[in-house]
Amino acid sequence: MRLKLLIIIFISSLYGQSVIDKNSKESKFLNISVKNPDLQLEINNLKDDYELDLKDLKAKHKQQKKDLRKSYKARLKELRKKFKSKKKSKQK
Repeated sequence: MRLKLLIIIFISSLYGQSVIDKNSKESKFLNISVKNPDLQLEINNLKDDYELDLKDLKAKHKQQKKDLRKSYKARLKELRKKFKSKKKSKQK
């Protein structure tokens, strides 16, 4: 029984924490190469445009999330104030 447990622990420790490949986060969009240099240049330009657009989109999304959080916190703060004032008025 102990031997089985030790084997399971050993195997899980080997496979439990695998190294994450950093290249997996890279975009695979237009990740091709061709022999025609003009066409390859155009593909590279399109890929650069895509990456810039994606970066802008991510920045806009991040800002929208930040704004939503602020508005949510403000609404929550107002609701808490209303609740406290109602609670105080009922106690009197």
